[in-house]
Amino acid sequence: MALSRATDATVQSSAMLFADFIREHEARHFALEESLLLPALAPGERGASLVERVLADHSFLRDEAEQLRLARTAPSAEQLHSLGARLRAHVQLEERELFPYLEESLDGRTLERIGRELESRLR
Repeated sequence: MALSRATDATVQSSAMLFADFIREHEARHFALEESLLLPALAPGERGASLVERVLADHSFLRDEAEQLRLARTAPSAEQLHSLGARLRAHVQLEERELFPYLEESLDGRTLERIGRELESRLR
């Protein structure tokens, strides 16, 4: 991702690519997760912890994108590297914890219903 490879010469373009990516693509992705997947998590400590972590990441990434969009000065390459690491960690959280937990804790009918709803909303 551009954030991880940002240099002093590319920080501004990398920051804008990230901000546009969040606004144009990830905002919808986040909304789908927040409206369909997170409410389906089983109650309990693990589900609550996953919801909290995913929502915190979504909020952080949205806020960072907006701050970059409105900034009057370019961020440092280190700031973008850190942001890239946070985004990468979020993706890993979803792939390694959230999605497997959904698959193991929900019955087949519920997973199918969520899948159909995701498909219909992505059209």
